[in-house]
Amino acid sequence: MFGFSCSKDDKKDSQGCIFGISKKQQAIADREVELTMLAKALVQEQGFSNLTMDKITAASPYSKGTIYNHFCSKEDVVLALCIHSLKTEALLFDRIGAFEGNTRERVIAMHVALRIYARMEPVLSTCAIMAKSPWVLEKASSERLAELNQLEEVVIGQADQLTNLAVESGDLKFSPGVGSDAIVFANWSVAFGSNALTQNASNSHCISRIQDPYSVLHNANMLLDGLGWKPLSTEWDYRKTWQRVESELYSEEVAYLESVGR
Repeated sequence: MFGFSCSKDDKKDSQGCIFGISKKQQAIADREVELTMLAKALVQEQGFSNLTMDKITAASPYSKGTIYNHFCSKEDVVLALCIHSLKTEALLFDRIGAFEGNTRERVIAMHVALRIYARMEPVLSTCAIMAKSPWVLEKASSERLAELNQLEEVVIGQADQLTNLAVESGDLKFSPGVGSDAIVFANWSVAFGSNALTQNASNSHCISRIQDPYSVLHNANMLLDGLGWKPLSTEWDYRKTWQRVESELYSEEVAYLESVGR
């Protein structure tokens, strides 16, 4: 979805790859991925606020000049991490196309995907906030920002298509002032907020009182019931849907999370 590879039947140029991508260019791209993963490890260990270009340089085999050839600033690195995070989420969403269920079940599947990603990447899953922070936008490269915005449209487009499909099938009705954009944003807000609080504020009395692994599902159901998205939670067991999504689409990720106790 987000890249390409050379096959035996593709025409290659004199430098060994197609579409004008030379071996040198491929090496540069591979190095950027390597540096992004290195920055990811630093952020996971120390948080976004402690990420610096000096720390990236110290942890890598490359000079500071080489690193600046890839990233114009620390903020540019943060955007690269946000792009990496969003690509991962998009790939998780891609699996939902093969899920057999009604439109609301497929919305729940999106919530499952975001919950799994938040559990796997509790730091990177907060990238949506970091990417829109003024201190990041002011110093990141325009090219990186354009890539992020384009990718966001892809992810939002997936949810938008599902919302419109629900209207076409009669599972949902738009009300005055509440169309697809508002519904997609509301679901994103509920998912992001629920996961961020569950992951990072679990000692909160409000959260600890719930003591329920389906707290994110509860919030999603309250939103979807309020929108009148059928079948309502009084008519359908969405816990079973959640379990089926985990089993059919994300069994490897769930097994990993259980093995590390997350």
